Amino acid sequence: MPADTDIGNMALSRLGTRATIADLTENSTEARQINLWYATVRDELQSLVDWNFNRVTQALAASGTPPARWAASYAYPSGCLRMRRLELGASTWMWGEPARGFEIASNGSGTFLYCNEDRVMAVFAQRVVDPARFTPGFILAFVDCLAAAIAHAITQKADLAERLARRAQERVERAMADSANEGVSAGDADRRAQTLAVRGVDGSAP
Repeated sequence: MPADTDIGNMALSRLGTRATIADLTENSTEARQINLWYATVRDELQSLVDWNFNRVTQALAASGTPPARWAASYAYPSGCLRMRRLELGASTWMWGEPARGFEIASNGSGTFLYCNEDRVMAVFAQRVVDPARFTPGFILAFVDCLAAAIAHAITQKADLAERLARRAQERVERAMADSANEGVSAGDADRRAQTLAVRGVDGSAP
């Protein structure tokens, strides 16, 4: 599977440039721009689409002391980019729905989920940094989104940046559709699609 530098070079190839990098931290304009955007674009893309490789299901661990308005406190999962589903007793919450029966907040030392249930099962998107775990579909979407993010800074071509942003949006929408076909509800996929514009994966992205 590709390494971080391979993904960066694939993004550069989308710009039509012959430039390549050997390391994300090297002293070149291309490497600096890729390094600037790489982690942010990766994490955002992993949170937007319900990818198989970063979907985790686990019981949350009781931790901390809840505020007076709640009966139970659970540690927020490490590396969680987005909660997708919560099983709270007899009720179920899905991402995109208003929060009900729980609250996610920080107490200054960590992030916790507060509720009135003695058991909580969570399905969430977990940050994955190892490219060896990325699926081909994620890599293609990541390359397109990364290319859109770095295009203007490297080429100074606004029209190219806009074209790449549209291509990235189409790629993400295709990934969402594929995810829906694998069992994600159509309503959930629609809610995710509505976030594209405000998440910088549309024609307004830099």
